[in-house]
Amino acid sequence: MVVMSARRGLRGIVAGMAAILLAVAALPAQAGGFHTPDFGTRRCGMLAVMGKPDDLTAIFANPAGLVLQSGTNVYLTAQATFVDLGFKFYDSDGKLRGTIRDDAELRPTTSWGVLPFLAVGSDFGTKHLRGGLAFYAPNFFGATLPANEPTRYHLVSGFFAAVHMTGALAYEFTEKFSVGAGISAVYLRQQGAQFMNDKVSADPDLRWDDSQAVRKSDRRVDLVGEGWTWDWNVGLLFRPLKTLGIGFSFISGANVTLKGDIKTKAVTGFTTPDLGGKPIYGPTTSAKQTTTFTIPFTLRAGINWEFVKGVEFGFDMFYWHYQTLQEQVMKVGGLEMRTPKNYNNAWNISTGLMYRPIPQLDVMIGYQHDATPIPTSTLSLDNITRSHNGISMGVRWRALKWLQVGLTYQRTWYELLNIQDSVLNPPVNGKGHGSMQHVALDLAFKAL
Repeated sequence: MVVMSARRGLRGIVAGMAAILLAVAALPAQAGGFHTPDFGTRRCGMLAVMGKPDDLTAIFANPAGLVLQSGTNVYLTAQATFVDLGFKFYDSDGKLRGTIRDDAELRPTTSWGVLPFLAVGSDFGTKHLRGGLAFYAPNFFGATLPANEPTRYHLVSGFFAAVHMTGALAYEFTEKFSVGAGISAVYLRQQGAQFMNDKVSADPDLRWDDSQAVRKSDRRVDLVGEGWTWDWNVGLLFRPLKTLGIGFSFISGANVTLKGDIKTKAVTGFTTPDLGGKPIYGPTTSAKQTTTFTIPFTLRAGINWEFVKGVEFGFDMFYWHYQTLQEQVMKVGGLEMRTPKNYNNAWNISTGLMYRPIPQLDVMIGYQHDATPIPTSTLSLDNITRSHNGISMGVRWRALKWLQVGLTYQRTWYELLNIQDSVLNPPVNGKGHGSMQHVALDLAFKAL
């Protein structure tokens, strides 16, 4: 391992990790905001929930919707996400290049997302008061990329989780007007790893050079950070007609500080001389780090209209005030690195239909468009989400008096990537495409 002064070594670590720190405030791969907006059969299947949040995911979406529940209820939902992503980098001559051996598209080795939600709600035996408690993870994603391809200087592995515990109360002042509010404790954890190489930093085209002369200058850097914060939300639900609902909600922003370790280790050799050889590492150097940033506030609004008996139309609009996230600050010892983010504000519009052919069954379809806050200049491979469109379908079956089952499917596809103004080193200039599939299953239980 090359010996460096502590100060110079820390500067190198900070500079490298600043490029791959998971962009916590925008990580959800399927939404422009910090929170993915997709929990529950109505939202995942119809893509519009604010005007009639009629299950316990109202604790998250619009707490005023808790008044649509009666008795004691338990709700469990889980969504799995499957990602398809292909990408090629531009080299210094403007040529698109992929993998080292056959120039195929660069793809993740693994990429996954799991969004669980568990809640219990009750009317406490009252007519107008409702309460609920929920545990959920609106962000729980991870990915790995090949450790022997050009992407290793951008990202080898990444993982992010934001786990919420939310308590909420709602009160129905009249049949037409309800108010709800909640408060959340939030645990966040991020992990990231990449390779650094001074030769590649000076000449990014060396990403495609798999010779030992280049690869022996590699050093692997791993980062872990975790922390706690809290936020709150309020919601309103107007029902001027029995067939019409109008909902609003606000989720506060929060300041976040994640603390953890940065570890670096140099490559001293390989198990075999070819590209497939696994690296052999020298001793590990470790340091403490803190990363701070701001989570923006969120505004949501929507309507639900049963314009024909048994047929409902819904429309939602979400807004994330992301312009507050202009930089991310990382400190290692007495050193500080400010990474530009330059985020724009983000928004999402969704619309859908629900048809009830029999009282026990709801059939749903939906469409959404989501505008990302991330400019191409600061977009990185650990957070390559782009503006996207999506379609959905779902069914909800009231199988028994005490049991409801929901199943939904969504497909989203990104706008084509064409990045030519990256400020990162190595740059992320290139072209790519991506799409995702989401499958969710819900179970709702009602105490008799």
